[in-house]
Amino acid sequence: MRLFFSFLVFISICPCLHAQITFPVNGVRNPVNQLILIKNAMLHPDTSNLSISGELLIRNGIIEEIGKIVHHPKEALEVDLQGMHVYPSFIEPLCDYGMPEAKRYVSNNATLSAKEGAFSWNEALRSETKASQLFNYKEEEANKYREAGYGIVQTHMPDGISRGSATVVSLNRANEHELILIPESAHVLSFNKGSSAQEYPGSLMGSIALLRQSYLDGQLYQTAIKKKEVNFSIEEWNRLQALPQIFIAGSPLDILRIHAIAKEFNIQYIIKTAGNEYQRATEMTSVGSPFIVPLRFPTAYNIEDPYENLQIDLADLKHWEMAASNLAILAKQGIPFLLTSQELKHRSELLTNVRLALKRGLTESQALHALTMGPARYLNIQDKAGTLGIGKFANFIVTDGLLFTEKTNIKENWIQGTRFNFTKQNPNSAIAGEYQMLLDSINYILTITTKIDFIDIKLKATDSSKVTFSGKVSDRYFSGKLNRGNPQGQILFSTYLAGQDWEGKAQLENGTWIPISFKRISFLNKDISKKDSSVLAKTDAIGDVICPFIAYGWKQKPIAKNYLIKNATVWTNEKEGILLATDVLIKNGKIVDIGKNLKAKDAILIDATNKHLTAGIIDEHSHIAVHGGVNECTETSTAEVRIGDVINSEDINIYRQLAGGVTTSHILHGSCNAIGGQTALIKLRWGFTPEEMKFENADGFIKFALGENVKRSGGNNNNRFPDTRMGVEQVYIDAFSRARDYDVLRKTKPLETRRNLELDALAEILNGKRFITCHSYVQSEINMLMKVAEQFNFKVNTFTHILEGYKVADKLKKHGAGAAGFSDWWAYKFEVYEAIPYNGAILHDQGVVTAFNSDDAEMARRLNQEAAKAVMYGNVPEEEALKFVTLNPAKLLHIEDRVGSVKIGKDADLVLWNDHPLSMKASADFTFIDGIKFFDKEEDQKLRSEIQLERNRILQKLIKHKTAGETTENFNSKPKKLYHCDSVGE
Repeated sequence: MRLFFSFLVFISICPCLHAQITFPVNGVRNPVNQLILIKNAMLHPDTSNLSISGELLIRNGIIEEIGKIVHHPKEALEVDLQGMHVYPSFIEPLCDYGMPEAKRYVSNNATLSAKEGAFSWNEALRSETKASQLFNYKEEEANKYREAGYGIVQTHMPDGISRGSATVVSLNRANEHELILIPESAHVLSFNKGSSAQEYPGSLMGSIALLRQSYLDGQLYQTAIKKKEVNFSIEEWNRLQALPQIFIAGSPLDILRIHAIAKEFNIQYIIKTAGNEYQRATEMTSVGSPFIVPLRFPTAYNIEDPYENLQIDLADLKHWEMAASNLAILAKQGIPFLLTSQELKHRSELLTNVRLALKRGLTESQALHALTMGPARYLNIQDKAGTLGIGKFANFIVTDGLLFTEKTNIKENWIQGTRFNFTKQNPNSAIAGEYQMLLDSINYILTITTKIDFIDIKLKATDSSKVTFSGKVSDRYFSGKLNRGNPQGQILFSTYLAGQDWEGKAQLENGTWIPISFKRISFLNKDISKKDSSVLAKTDAIGDVICPFIAYGWKQKPIAKNYLIKNATVWTNEKEGILLATDVLIKNGKIVDIGKNLKAKDAILIDATNKHLTAGIIDEHSHIAVHGGVNECTETSTAEVRIGDVINSEDINIYRQLAGGVTTSHILHGSCNAIGGQTALIKLRWGFTPEEMKFENADGFIKFALGENVKRSGGNNNNRFPDTRMGVEQVYIDAFSRARDYDVLRKTKPLETRRNLELDALAEILNGKRFITCHSYVQSEINMLMKVAEQFNFKVNTFTHILEGYKVADKLKKHGAGAAGFSDWWAYKFEVYEAIPYNGAILHDQGVVTAFNSDDAEMARRLNQEAAKAVMYGNVPEEEALKFVTLNPAKLLHIEDRVGSVKIGKDADLVLWNDHPLSMKASADFTFIDGIKFFDKEEDQKLRSEIQLERNRILQKLIKHKTAGETTENFNSKPKKLYHCDSVGE
C-alpha cells in the first residue's frame, strides 16, 4: 500500500504520463495506460439528491465504470475513500484565470486607436482577441481554484467592450496545449471600455452607442462596408456572433439596458450580474436571460462611530443584510442561474457563502446544479463534465461530509484522473492533549490544543485555586511561568518532550530548583475553530425588498385610483383662469370633470379647502436620473448617444422633486460639445423602471450647445475641435451637410449605405422628426445657429439658458424658437456678465414661449418659487408666471395636449399645494402623475420614521455580528453626483 501511495504522489505531481502528441520526446516515452479504482465512497453523481455507496473505475482520466460494484482489474491502483463523499468538481462559468495584464496602446491621437493594423478605430472593440492564445497556466492561481472545488473554468481577457472570445480550460497541471478544452467558447461583452487610451466612449451612453453601431456595422459589413474597407475587428465580431454571448452587467438597471440591446438586435445573452438582482426581481424575470451570479456578499460594516454611520445609505445597509437572499429570490422567480466565484476576495469563501445562501432558502440541488451541471450544459461540455458518468472526465471532489454541511471540508480534487490532495498535516498534533502535574500536593491540568498554525495552552488547578499561567512551545521544548499568588514571586520552568511527557526543572518562588514533569493523560485535540457567525443569518429577521431599493422606496408599487379633490382653488392655465372653491375628479389616470359640488361614489375624497391645485411642474432642462455620465464629451458631435439609454430610476432626486411638485422632466445631455446626445422626457414615476418612466409617444429632442463649454475656455483638454466660436458654426454646417447627403443615400441606396447612428439623428432634424434644444448665452451665437438652421430649412425649437435672449427676443419670435432659461442667474462666468433678471419677462412680453428651468437638482425642487421671480422681475401676471414652469415647457416639448394645464381629458398630473403656489410658504401636500399619488406629505413623515427604525434595526444586527466574531470593515462612502451642463465623467 505504501508503494501505491508513493506512485500516486508521483502521478499527482506529474499528471502527464506521456508526452504531448505533437512534441518530441527526449528520452524514453512513459506508459500511457493508467487505471485507478476508487472504493468505498459515497457517490453523488448529479443533482438528483440520490447517492450510492459505490466505486469508480478510471482509465486514463476517464470514468470507465461507476456503480455499487465495478470491475477490479488486477493492474488498477486502488484508492480507499471509506467515509468520504464524492461529488462532481465545480465548473467556473466566467473568470480571468491565466490571462495577462491588459496591453495599453499609447498614442498622441485620442480619437483613433493606436493599435497597428486593419482593426477597429476604437480600442475598446477587441473582438479579435482570443483568450486561448493568451492563456498561460499559473500553478498558484490554479491551486486556489482546485482547493475551492473547481476542475474546469471558462476564462477570458477582461478588457474592453467587446472582449473577444473566451476559452474553456482544465485546471489540471499540464502544458497549455493539453489544458484547453474549447478554444473559443463564448463572446464576452461589457459596458466598460477597459484599458483603452482613447477618450471615446467617455460615458455609459457612449458605450451603448458604440455597441449599437458595432451591431449595425456587422450586419452591413458585406454589403456596405467591405467594398470600401477591410476591418478585421468587424469580421471577427461577425464570426463571434455564432458563439454564446455573455454580457457583464454592473446593476439590475444595466441588465435592463442589456435586454434592450438584445431585443433591438435579436440576441440571446447570458448575463453576468452584480449579485443584487433581487432588488428588481420581477423585472429580471421579464428579461428571459440566464444569469451568471457572483457569490460575493458584503462584509459587515464597522459601525463604532455613530456620526460615520450616517454616511451609510439605507440601501447599503439593506444590501448587506439581503445579499445572501439573492439566489433564493431568483430561484423563486424561476430565473435560471449559474454561480461564479470570480469576485470573491478569497476563493475559499465559496462554500461558506453557498451555505449562507442555503439558509436563506436556496435548495442544495439548486446550488449544486449552479456549480456543476448548469455550467456544463451552458459550456456544452455536459458529455465531459458536470456529473459523474461513464465516458466523462474523472473530475470530482472528495469531502469529509455532506458537501453543504457546516464544517465539511474538501479533502481532494481529482481532475481528469489526477489527484490533488489538500489535507494539510498539523506539525504540532503530536503534543495535543491533556497533561497532569503534581506540585505541593495540588494537581494541575495542562491542556494543549493545536491547529496547523496555532497552539493554545491553558493550565488550571483541580482544587479551583486561582492561578495565572503563561507558556510557549518551541520545537520540542515547553517553558513558562506560574503565579500561585505567592508574595515571593512566580514559578519558572523549562521542559522538553520525552516520549509522551514533558520533563524538566522548575525554579520555585523562593529560588529552589526542583524536577517537574507533565504526564500525558489524554490525546484529545479540542476544536478551537471560530464560531460560525453565519448562524446569525439563519435566525435574524430580514427586511423587505423595496423599490427603488433606497430610502423612500415602495414596499408595494402605487397604482392609479379615483380621486375627488373638493373645494380647491384651481389654477387651470386655460381660458377659465383661476377657479375658486372648485372640485376636480380624477378617473383612470385622467381629469374627467371640473366643477362645483361634484360627486363620485367610487372616488377617494380629498378636502382641498384653502389649498391650491395646479398642473404638475415640468422641468424643461434637467440632469437628474442619469447613470454613467451626463456628457459624452469626447467628440465634437455625439448625436448617436441617448440619455434614454441611461435613465437611473433610483435617483433619490426623483422623490425629492416630486415633493416639490415636479411631475415631468426633460433629461438633457450636457453642454460639452457642439452636438451632444439625444434627450429623454420622463414622468417622475418613482419606483418604476427606466422604460416605464419615459413619456409615451413624445417627440424626440437633441441637445446642442454654444459658447465657452463647447470651445473649452475653462482650461480643459483642447485636443478636440473646435477652439473658437467660429469653429462651432463650422461644426454645424459640416454636420448638417454630411447628414443631408447621408439622408439622400439612405433613401436611394439603403443596402449600399452604411447606417450611421450619428447621422441618423441629424437627418431626423432635417426631416422634422427630431428637435433641438440648445445651450446658449450670447446673442451672436444665438443668431448664428438660427441662420444655420434656416440655411438647412429647419427651426431651432428651444434655446435654453439664453441669458442674452432679451437682446434678440424679436428675432427668436420671428424664427419660431422658444426660450427656457434661468430666472435670475448671472455673473458666474464671463459669457453671462450681461445677463439680467428681467430676461424672462422681456422674452414673454415679446411673444416668445418662455419657460424657467432648473439645470440643477436642488433648484428643481423649488421651481414654483423660480416662477414667482417673473412676477418680481418684470411684473409678469401670476397666472402667466406659473405657466413658465407648467404649460409653457409643455408647449416647448410638444406635450401640451397631455399635460401643463388642468383640463378635462388631460393626464392627471397635478399638485395640491398648502398655500399660494408662487409663495415661499407653499409646499406640496400631494403630487399625482397619471392619477397615481406619488407623493403624500403625511406619508412622507411616516416613511421618515420607518426609515430610521429600519436603519437602527440593521445597525443593531451589525453590532451582533461583530460580537459574534464576524470580520468588519469601514464603510467607504461614494460621493453623490449631481450633474449639470458642464459635468464630465461619472
